[in-house]
Amino acid sequence: MRHAPPSRLLASIQGARVWTDVVGAGTTRIRIASRWARMLGFDVSAYLVGDLLVDTGFAHVRTQVLELLEGRRIAAVCCTHNHEDHTGNCGPIGDRHGCPVYLRHHRLRWTEGVRRLKPYRTWWWGSPGDYPAEEMPEAVGDGERTLRALPAPGHSITHVALWEEETATVFTGDLFIAPGASAVMVQENPYDLADSLRRVAAVEPRWMLTGHGMVVADPVPRLLAKAVKIEEAAALAVELHRAGMADRAIVREVFPGNHRRDRMIEALTQGEFSRLNFVRAARTHLRDA
Repeated sequence: MRHAPPSRLLASIQGARVWTDVVGAGTTRIRIASRWARMLGFDVSAYLVGDLLVDTGFAHVRTQVLELLEGRRIAAVCCTHNHEDHTGNCGPIGDRHGCPVYLRHHRLRWTEGVRRLKPYRTWWWGSPGDYPAEEMPEAVGDGERTLRALPAPGHSITHVALWEEETATVFTGDLFIAPGASAVMVQENPYDLADSLRRVAAVEPRWMLTGHGMVVADPVPRLLAKAVKIEEAAALAVELHRAGMADRAIVREVFPGNHRRDRMIEALTQGEFSRLNFVRAARTHLRDA
């Protein structure tokens, strides 16, 4: 399968940059940024765990990522989930290194708006292109290091956290982006997200490495606190809806502050990412007591 790299001119316009640092236990963080990502405070991270690659970054930095990995052995690509900022280079990396690309629920990878990206997603990240994903096994190893997949839906149906028991490190993708309840994408399920946070906390990681660059020591309290905050916010949203309050008013009650920025992002993403989505999801995905 042929994958044409984005032009260096486009990468220059985007202010694309790729660099690495070591984050302990022989794990290398690949930090990937663009001008737009930096404006949002939203750099992307992939990780080299021995010869295993966790996520691949976005397509606008494809040339730089491929050059960075040149000459390295990649035994497998393990995707935390199939969103274009994390799987944008799966196809060319799999082709060049002759390795499998693993993704949970791989047959659903073109759902959740990925088949036809909204303009802002194409501009910020680029199209991931097709790639021959295989179903994520329970564990993936390179002969020395092993990652175990923990189902972690909520943000995406394809989402997993990848757990390395030997180093007590968990790679959480977009499971944990910020503390507390927050704006979400239209497909997100806050109740599944809270369950996933608790599932990851249950393995008692000592380190959490996220898909957007956070390195968190002793993350269990933060994982559990976020689960509680999400459930509390969802419960309040449902209670206010049942009392007859309109959705926009509920947003102001559940999420005090920064409403102008939230509405700006909602408009920019054509409604795909907003606090309003959280309020509606709390009602849509409400489970029977």
